[in-house]
Amino acid sequence: MNPNQKTIKKEAVYRGVGLHTGNISSVRFLPAPPNAGVSFVRADLPGAPKIPATTDYVTGVIRGTTIGIGEAKVHTVEHICSALLGLGIDNLIVEVDGNEPPIADGSAKPFVESLLKSGLEEQDVPKNVLSLNETVNYHSNETQIQMEPSSQLTLCCRILYNHPLIGKQEAQFTIDPETYIREIAPARTFCFDYEVEALKRKGLARGGSLDNAVVVGMDRIYNKEKSLRYPNEFVRHKILDFLGDLFLLGNRIVGKIDATRVGHGHNINFVKEIEKARELTHG
Repeated sequence: MNPNQKTIKKEAVYRGVGLHTGNISSVRFLPAPPNAGVSFVRADLPGAPKIPATTDYVTGVIRGTTIGIGEAKVHTVEHICSALLGLGIDNLIVEVDGNEPPIADGSAKPFVESLLKSGLEEQDVPKNVLSLNETVNYHSNETQIQMEPSSQLTLCCRILYNHPLIGKQEAQFTIDPETYIREIAPARTFCFDYEVEALKRKGLARGGSLDNAVVVGMDRIYNKEKSLRYPNEFVRHKILDFLGDLFLLGNRIVGKIDATRVGHGHNINFVKEIEKARELTHG
């Protein structure tokens, strides 16, 4: 018997600056009924268009995951989606008053805290859990992702950077709310100091600062605290992002995932491979 679906008990609000647009925005989390899934709503646009949080609506994967319908887009949804997967929330309206939710501190922790403060509510319908009977493989250049059948969701991720402060990092977690809150949600997004100006020239990272990203130099961390939240915070954030993109499958999934050199484009392509395998299974 699958555990039951979850939503939140009451509205929760978080306000801040968007990472790439630099726009100030608010996000309102609102309860949704069983089997509604998760949708982002552009409350600032005429008709308040609703965008389901699934791969069918992914429109961009450059330095973040963007979903949209027509001209209505929401950029950088992965941290919120990651928080929802980590907490086991199935049904929710995510209402934003701009084209990008706040980046907060660069992690999922502020969203987790906001959602937990509103309270989680169990619903009288079992979760829709996808469990495949076969191994799913994805390979592109140096990126490899594999998912084997399992009764729980386990993720082993590794990153390899030719950089003295990062190098090779690897971490593995079995994903449940307690582990997610403690080990993954606080891990912040990161970039290299030499990337900052290039990103801004491309119109990205306009809201980026040392308050919402770990900026890495050749010999130092530039953040005010001059330290990391975990020795391997970089790979943990890659796991955070991966889970956010995996959430766009639209179903809970169980399996043992092994991933090397992940990124949003590869993550979404991998989720599409899972969808193909599901269609073959049910076809």
